[in-house]
Amino acid sequence: MNANTSLLSTASQPAILAGTTAPTRPSVRYTLSQLHPSEADIDRRRLDIHMRMPQVAIGALQQFLHDLFAEDDLVKAYFLHVGAVPGNVPTMPLDLSARAAERAGTYWGLLHRHERELAAVAAFVQSCGYYWCARQQALGGHLVPVAASPRTYRSRIAVAQRELLQEPLRQLRRSHPELGSTLAQVLGMDCDGDVDPQQVARIQAALGTAQMQVH
Repeated sequence: MNANTSLLSTASQPAILAGTTAPTRPSVRYTLSQLHPSEADIDRRRLDIHMRMPQVAIGALQQFLHDLFAEDDLVKAYFLHVGAVPGNVPTMPLDLSARAAERAGTYWGLLHRHERELAAVAAFVQSCGYYWCARQQALGGHLVPVAASPRTYRSRIAVAQRELLQEPLRQLRRSHPELGSTLAQVLGMDCDGDVDPQQVARIQAALGTAQMQVH
């Protein structure tokens, strides 16, 4: 358990996400072993994430990714299938994130060379709050929030996203202030730091294009 765990445990539990009392039954879509993997399974899944995350040359970015996925619940969330609706094949978040990172990092027509690694990392993590909340919903046994409007649910995803990314971004800013501030703005976290707004806009545009191609 790391610092993120204590933050998230008080912010977005299934009962809060659903807007009602948390049910005790497991999700009908998942087995108990899928929702509650063993420590050995978590370690294997974390290794899989390390193997498929963007392999960047900038050490500070690599450390940022390792810091983020030190959170066990996020590791679990990246392996819980999403999109399980009639007519659609469920997709694992890790697959979606890896494809988005690959597309964003090779967007030759928009990004400068030194921006591609940052775009790949941002694409890999930009939906982490959504995946984390989706797992909380699965733990609560609901396919969608029961008593929460789409606007409210988006707000809760934003809260989870901020709390997951806050400490890893703080560490990145300590080791590489400019890179950390740029990544924070790309991910919509804040507007602190002296960054190039045109660079941020280019990377965000690449992320949007990559997401459309993946989905």
